[in-house]
Amino acid sequence: MAFREIDDDLWEIIRKYLPSTKPHIGRPRRDPRGLINGILYVLTTGCTWHDVPEKYGTKSTVHRYHLELCERGAYQAIFLDLLQSGYEIRKVDLTHCSTDTKDIVAKKGDQPAMMAIRR
Repeated sequence: MAFREIDDDLWEIIRKYLPSTKPHIGRPRRDPRGLINGILYVLTTGCTWHDVPEKYGTKSTVHRYHLELCERGAYQAIFLDLLQSGYEIRKVDLTHCSTDTKDIVAKKGDQPAMMAIRR
């Protein structure tokens, strides 16, 4: 799957859900658009964080930003806004989606994962 950086329309929707570029302590963050593109690069290509192109930031910076967005619930908010705003979903290629199941509870394989979740 080929990676494409986010366009200006998508950026206008996404940027309002991102944390400030100037944290309370420490030095300012890298360009958030570059960090988002780095995250999307990993998620789209399936590569490891180690393989993020340098133009998006270091692997640890991009990965930390991704974890922060997860903790803030930013991805859910962005997705809901995209749906509610009528963003042309054809611009987002959903043909190769996957789910990370590492957080699904299972007891040493004796119960199917879905049975463990329903409890």
